Amino acid sequence: MVVHPYACRFEVADIEAALRGRYIIDREVAAGGQGVVYRANRTSRPDGTGTNDVVALKLHFDRRRNPRVQPEITATENFSHPHLAGLVEYGYCEVAGRLTRYVAWEFIDGQPLSVVLKAGPLMEAEILAIGRDVSAAIAEIWSQRIVHGDIKPSNIMLRSTDPQAMAGAIGNAVLIDLGAAKYLGHGNILSLKPLGRPERRAPRRIGTLGYFSPEQLRGTKTLSCASDVFSLGVVMLQCLLGRHPTNYDQAALAEGIRASGGRLAANVGLLHALDRMLAPVASYRPNPIELSHRFQTLLQAMQAELAQAARPSREVQGSSPD
Repeated sequence: MVVHPYACRFEVADIEAALRGRYIIDREVAAGGQGVVYRANRTSRPDGTGTNDVVALKLHFDRRRNPRVQPEITATENFSHPHLAGLVEYGYCEVAGRLTRYVAWEFIDGQPLSVVLKAGPLMEAEILAIGRDVSAAIAEIWSQRIVHGDIKPSNIMLRSTDPQAMAGAIGNAVLIDLGAAKYLGHGNILSLKPLGRPERRAPRRIGTLGYFSPEQLRGTKTLSCASDVFSLGVVMLQCLLGRHPTNYDQAALAEGIRASGGRLAANVGLLHALDRMLAPVASYRPNPIELSHRFQTLLQAMQAELAQAARPSREVQGSSPD
């Protein structure tokens, strides 16, 4: 039997006691170097009023070693959007005598896009739906001058669909993990991170190689939503190909790549949108609101064509006139 290295860090009974019985732990859903995430039922709020929330409850092993916790809280506590994971509650508690930070998020019943992609390329309608939803989420956080900074398949959750839905269908996409978030304040882009020791070397880029925008890779401070649009373009092209478009070669991305040009037999509108999203120059990329509307229009047109093709021909079935 293989024992997870973090399996014994917390006992369920200790967690429930530390949170004064307000949470009932269902099961562990993830564990890593930062902490453990549980699916849990929240039965009451801190003020004692009753509730019935299903949440993703994360307990952090060492609050001093995770500077990305507070940025994510700061970036999301004022948002309420269908394509962003909602922040439910956060604070500190003593678990078996140890001061422990906990954060409860809306529980997304579904799978990360990274898991779904293991089965191969996605259908074009699915890719358009993901693009529509995530670009809407980018637009929402940018309305508060926040840049996500780490858009990649593992940070996009796909809600489970109705079991009666057509094969291959996926649910709404939800953008999660704003731990790398930056915001625009007083004319500058500032990292949402707690104050600490002054840095003696160049700041480490927070994000994931293979999804950085060219300006993000250069360490440009004045990032905008265009950086997130670029990263989403990489993700969508990955969904179309069934593999990363440059095999995670960040230099190749910085030089510019195109989705069109005869390499892919796909919807022309989708390919054109991806070309614009992947433009090396940030100012050439479309804004996320425009993108979300464009993807919705393309999706509706595609669905209408499929519905039309599925209808039986009246000319074939109709009777001959008398």
